[in-house]
Amino acid sequence: MKTMKNIKLLIMSLFVLAFAGCDDDEFLTQKSPDELDSTSFWRNATDANAGLTAAYSMLESRSEFWDGWQEGRPITEWYRSDHMLPGVDGSNYSHWMSIFNFTYTNGHTFVNLLWRTNYKGLNYANQVISKVGDMTEEQISAEEKRQIIGEATFLRAYYHFKLLTVYEQIIIRTDLITEETLELPLSARSDVYAVIIADLIQAAEMLPTSNTSVNIGRANKGAALAYLGKVYMHKAGDASSSDSEDFKNAKDALGKVVNLGVYSLEADFVSNFNGENENNSESVFEMQFKAKDDSSNNRTWLHAFIADPSVGGWGGIEGTPGLLTSMKSEGKIATDKMYDARLYGSLYFKDEYFNTGERMQGYNWDQLMEWAYDSPDAKDDAVYFRKFLPNYVWNTGYNGLNVVLMRYADVLLMYAEALNETGDAAQAIAIINDVRAIHGNMPEITATSKEDVKTQLIHERTMEFTLETSRFYDLRRWGMLDAAMQAAGRTGFSAANHAYYPVPLSEINSNSKID
Repeated sequence: MKTMKNIKLLIMSLFVLAFAGCDDDEFLTQKSPDELDSTSFWRNATDANAGLTAAYSMLESRSEFWDGWQEGRPITEWYRSDHMLPGVDGSNYSHWMSIFNFTYTNGHTFVNLLWRTNYKGLNYANQVISKVGDMTEEQISAEEKRQIIGEATFLRAYYHFKLLTVYEQIIIRTDLITEETLELPLSARSDVYAVIIADLIQAAEMLPTSNTSVNIGRANKGAALAYLGKVYMHKAGDASSSDSEDFKNAKDALGKVVNLGVYSLEADFVSNFNGENENNSESVFEMQFKAKDDSSNNRTWLHAFIADPSVGGWGGIEGTPGLLTSMKSEGKIATDKMYDARLYGSLYFKDEYFNTGERMQGYNWDQLMEWAYDSPDAKDDAVYFRKFLPNYVWNTGYNGLNVVLMRYADVLLMYAEALNETGDAAQAIAIINDVRAIHGNMPEITATSKEDVKTQLIHERTMEFTLETSRFYDLRRWGMLDAAMQAAGRTGFSAANHAYYPVPLSEINSNSKID
């Protein structure tokens, strides 16, 4: 096992920074005195910001483009939802289908990759916190030092929370990796929550309320508080860690975001996702993609995975008929006598709306189905996704379409849920009605009791956040996973076995502290 530890330490040392040199071979070569390594790199504010950029680069496994951001994250998170089906391209990949059918093992490549990339993010964030923390005022101003460490502290919380959301047990990493700390045991979930909460509270204290034009998209006070509220909401629904103050704590954190007065709902719901209104007033934390070619990790091709071939994509995923039924359930009661506007902004489906006015990627539904599937009636029951698609998918390859990770609408609906759970259904209803009116053109709800408000909130989250990686985790914290999966015909699922992914086999084989 000593040999395995040395191998793993060497591997981790290669991940210090993309531009950092390895200093483990001093006994073989004489190192140049001006060669950069993990010790000498941290010289000034430029280096500190470069280190912080490396920490951001691991968000949502974006650094490993195909098996991470492009396929690994969508498959491992979207394919588990009761509202999702593999698209026409899905059956071509057995490792995709094993996720959908819940026949995966702890040796699955995506299960390993999500673990690895998030721990790389933790490693980078810890380096920034430690190394920038050691810098003098001659090297970096106190204000910039505070902000950079604050952002890195937020990222450390983000990566820990991502891991805790995906895996049932994880390893806490709050220090630089050494040979002595390379192998650590799995931590109790309650201990991980405590670390995440402490980091988000500290980050919120350190970070500014608003970003400037030069640091757009980076974490600020609102992002830290929003995720703090989200962590408490998830903790409240986690039997391993919940306590009676979780909803109150969530309400307090989310209320602070509202009271900052810097966020508002965008009236054009679709513009949050089509690249036409990036970093808008509703965006609390947003992944920035700028490159339009394959020469950088700062690009995306997610639209091709999402879009059906009828609109120029590959057909990686579809929605279920049950999702469409749920989103239509209130009927055509919007102010324009149509369905909830969020339905049209989230899905493509056969409907008079998409058969008039060339509203579907410049065409109509029947035209596209006849072109792609030889008949306008060939896909009458199909449900395709519109979210995260540019207005024109055809011939759009690598592009810079941002992906919002935390919207103000999520802050508001979590806030409403926390208010409802702490006895203030009236204020919760007012918030729900605001979201419905602005995003859905929908009338006020008639719910009055706590139970009715909770039922409405479940519906509102479906209307707002379909394909935004929340459904599976919402069902889990509500204790509704088994019932929802059974209703969707996902017979291979059981919450006892599949609510979380297992610790990857690669970690078990290389870590003597894990059985």
